[in-house]
Amino acid sequence: MAELLPCQAVGWLPVKGSTSGAAAYERLRTAIVALELGPGTEVSEAQLVDGFGFSKAAVRAALARLRAEGLVVAEPRRGHVIAPLTMRDVLEIYDLRLLLEPAATEAAAGRIDGDELARLQALAEPAVDFDEAESAERFLAANRTIHLAIAEAAGNRRTARILERLLDDSERARLVALRAGAGGRGVRAREELQLVLAALEKGDGGRAAQLMAEAIRSFRDELVESLQRAALDAPLSGLAPASA
Repeated sequence: MAELLPCQAVGWLPVKGSTSGAAAYERLRTAIVALELGPGTEVSEAQLVDGFGFSKAAVRAALARLRAEGLVVAEPRRGHVIAPLTMRDVLEIYDLRLLLEPAATEAAAGRIDGDELARLQALAEPAVDFDEAESAERFLAANRTIHLAIAEAAGNRRTARILERLLDDSERARLVALRAGAGGRGVRAREELQLVLAALEKGDGGRAAQLMAEAIRSFRDELVESLQRAALDAPLSGLAPASA
């Protein structure tokens, strides 16, 4: 059985009266990725209607899309459950990122113009405080934008689309780990992005690729360590007893 990674759920903010399935999907997906709805949380259609203010039809349509993405699981007698995080998920995601991103970063050298580099460097500049929700959200959005912009500059659209899904899939685990201190609570992670962008500005694709690989690998290792520490306090429920 894969190891489940615990996370405490927090409250959510309602949205008044929307009947749009697309709006409900976007809001519920954000709540899941931002850990407003923590991994393993049981939810019902009625709870989501009352809690977020969407219509029943909109919530039902949103849940169908979220099930297709693997972010929500329908379980007998439990309704819906926010998909748990597992250590296998984290390792597989970062293995794929290490295969794709350094190569894409090297290919992006010389293809990103000065204005785009300046925009990305400005995104990487502000300090981050993961005890403050807006600051954390800003950093995660900037981090995502920079990684995707570099991949898109490489010119391979499929790589960019795959990376986009990988970043989505790992967002919850990254936020848990960053709050626990990984990446120097965002300080080192921000500096690593700045170094990658500086190498791209010089047209040094090989150095940029090396820096990207080091950044992904070091954060992966810290993320795994943080989540393993959190799992030490998780109850061992659902595990079969060891045979004598």
